[in-house]
Amino acid sequence: MKISKISLAILAVSAGFASLPSFAEKSDGFEFHGYFRAGSLFSENDEFKRSKFPGSKERLGRLGIESDSHFELALQKNFENEKGQKIRIKTRAGANNAEYATNQLGANADAANSEIGMIETFAEFEGVTETGTIWGGKRFYGKDNYIFMTDLFYTDMSGTGVGIEGVELGGNKWDFAYIASDDSGDTEFWGDSNNIMHAAHVGIDFDGVELHAMGKYLPDNMIDIDGNGNLEEYASSGFDLTAIFHSESVFGLSDKGFTKYIGQMGKGLGAGQLLGGTLTTYNTYAPGNNSLSYKITGTDCGTSCVKAVDSDDVSARALVWGGYFFDNGVSVFHSIQGQYNDMNDGSTDSWVSAMVRPTFPISENLSFVTEAGYLQNHGEDAAGNTTDSYDYKLTAAPTFKVDTGFGPTPELRLLATYINGDERDSDVIMGIQADMWW
Repeated sequence: MKISKISLAILAVSAGFASLPSFAEKSDGFEFHGYFRAGSLFSENDEFKRSKFPGSKERLGRLGIESDSHFELALQKNFENEKGQKIRIKTRAGANNAEYATNQLGANADAANSEIGMIETFAEFEGVTETGTIWGGKRFYGKDNYIFMTDLFYTDMSGTGVGIEGVELGGNKWDFAYIASDDSGDTEFWGDSNNIMHAAHVGIDFDGVELHAMGKYLPDNMIDIDGNGNLEEYASSGFDLTAIFHSESVFGLSDKGFTKYIGQMGKGLGAGQLLGGTLTTYNTYAPGNNSLSYKITGTDCGTSCVKAVDSDDVSARALVWGGYFFDNGVSVFHSIQGQYNDMNDGSTDSWVSAMVRPTFPISENLSFVTEAGYLQNHGEDAAGNTTDSYDYKLTAAPTFKVDTGFGPTPELRLLATYINGDERDSDVIMGIQADMWW
């Protein structure tokens, strides 16, 4: 192949500007990661029109009621210099679901359903300190604490900050971080684009037991409670604590699986939706305080709802999840979870849920996946008036999958779900979904 003199000149100039030949030789490569789910659900009750968020997937289980699509594309460049120090530059683009609902529910293949935002832009330095990895920038943080069957992140401390992970102190590994977050989706409505929630996180890993603590400060937490300029002051500080125990057995009865036990509690800005989290779009809509609806009477209040907690509001959450694997290839994943909220105004709120996902292999590339979930809500206002409700669902999902041999296994699912509850009409949800990570 011939190279023109102009091309050679451009390469020479580029190399001159780079002026890092030794660094380039130490380059450790380029990585491309991502995730997407794409599907659509249809309601029998509505003549098989689109079914928009038919149930709480984080509590009933995601299979068969996960109506939203999503995508993320992550690019990572790795370097290692002559001192052995490693640099990782990480970026992630993803569907801008906070602003464009079409990303979540659109079924057509038009670009109008593909609004993209930058989710992560941060760098990691390894070898700067004797142990641990220094990081800084905008990133997902704490989202590895995740139940994949329900799409529930029991910690989501994402934001813009700086920290160090895995530093060894006293024979254990510690994480330290400062994280800033704001009500990103609310700045044109009831939000304050200048107001930042400051969070400090400390985590320690005792080789099977993780402990996390986060303190938070949000100055002038004033919220327009009805959209008419009537500002009300809420908590300006708070904290939350999380303990995670990793077991290589199923409830201590068998070693053919695993179980994770999680306990959390928080006060003030660590209560309600903010238990284990910062101000993120996920925490806005994740299960937390079911009573936020009567604290904020305006509609579409977004992240402002998350901040509507009083200084003396207290929340506690418990979760147990894991999986059991039979010798014949059958697997059973399960999750039991619940949250209790005690509000300063005298009201209380709680929910408890359980789900199970048995999977039966039919052939190398076909499995029959089932899932069942049950949810119970309870609330009591300051006057002693109580409300109770329940939902349940059953899903069958023949699933085609092919193992790539490198970890990821793309899945194509046919979905059929029966869903019912005391405050809804029973319905049959039909749909399809493709799901892939790499």
